[in-house]
Amino acid sequence: MHPTSTHRRKRVLHRQYNIATSKSNHRDDLFSTHDYPQTENHNNSVRKKSDRLLCTVCDGPAFGYNFDAISCESCKAFFRRNALRSGGKFQCRSADGQCLITVTTRKRCKACRLTKCLKKGMRVDWILSEEERIQKRLKIEENRRLRQIVSSNSIESDESSPAELRRKPVKIEDPKLSHFLFSILLPYEDLDKIQQIQNIYKDSVRLVTLPSSILSYPHTARIQAPWDMLNFPANIQALRLITYFKLMPEFVSLDEDDKFILIKYNTFALVFMRSALSYNQLTDSYHEQDTDDCVFSGGDFIQCFSLFQYVQLTRAIVRLLDASKNDRLIIQILLIIILFSKGSSLLTQIDEVEPIVKDILSIYRAQNIFIDLLWKYCEEKFGFAITVEIWLKLVTSSIDIHLQAYNIRQNYIKNEFVAHQLVPLMKSVTLIV
Repeated sequence: MHPTSTHRRKRVLHRQYNIATSKSNHRDDLFSTHDYPQTENHNNSVRKKSDRLLCTVCDGPAFGYNFDAISCESCKAFFRRNALRSGGKFQCRSADGQCLITVTTRKRCKACRLTKCLKKGMRVDWILSEEERIQKRLKIEENRRLRQIVSSNSIESDESSPAELRRKPVKIEDPKLSHFLFSILLPYEDLDKIQQIQNIYKDSVRLVTLPSSILSYPHTARIQAPWDMLNFPANIQALRLITYFKLMPEFVSLDEDDKFILIKYNTFALVFMRSALSYNQLTDSYHEQDTDDCVFSGGDFIQCFSLFQYVQLTRAIVRLLDASKNDRLIIQILLIIILFSKGSSLLTQIDEVEPIVKDILSIYRAQNIFIDLLWKYCEEKFGFAITVEIWLKLVTSSIDIHLQAYNIRQNYIKNEFVAHQLVPLMKSVTLIV
């Protein structure tokens, strides 16, 4: 073979290796399941990261949610093939329906394996039909083609560098077209993660409903004291918030004690931060979107705390909405980032020292996934300059809400009489017990 052609082949192979390495590194960060050529060292890193998540069906290594449950690739494929086709035809090999399903035994009994898949929450209605699968594949190909067109047109019409091009916001007058073009500018992995966050948030609301005892608010069940505010609206916010975190694979993979510490010491401030998602500035009221929940009045803060505290807290919530450009997804991701901010709580004093976590690196890695996602989302949607402004405002408004949570705890909750009136969850997150 001619030396020149040999040299050219080596150059091409080197470029292919670099591309594969870049994709695989991105895959690790997002717990994707695509396979690319790997080096020996990279295989070791993938193996270590996969140990963080365990399949709920067979306890094997898992990379994330499949059909609404954490599962490995094997159980994912098994469920997709058999959940719709079995029709009750599978028979338990031991005839008692109690077969142990593990990594080594999962192929021995299809009936018990399928039963466990369903028991662990895998949803049959999430399985795509052949027609739906074809439509999805065609949509992916169409998005890829449009992305290439948009990219090539941008390069031809502007001599700026790729980094500068990336920092320019997408400005389209038609909202539907703007949303479509935005969806094809982000990588598929990021779009999947965004969709997962939105679905998990909706599930957290759906799974936690208001008790019937407060449906008569404000006619008979008035909110007039600090414990009323904490036991009713704040308690519901906290329950939905904790459910939201527990449905997140990156949180599920953490050490049990570390999860408890993050929830206990961050939830109270995050309750007020989450309330921004249900706040209506025009009516000064709080109502969870797309629910039959009763509407809570912002003026109840005056009765429960004081006019000054009401003004300070409401101002902090409005600032957060302004910082997020009233984009619900930004706040939803921010809640996760703040949860993983170990030691950020202002509630702790000398008598409430926050414990040291066992695996701070896992918390740090999980947080970085969402920091990276939020930055890319804002940069693609608003441009680099506005994204910097958004992040600065998010940080300051977050600190402000933490400060208001601290003031409420110190001035209105931290006394024996009020503490005695609180439900157990609110006692825990306000660090009373």
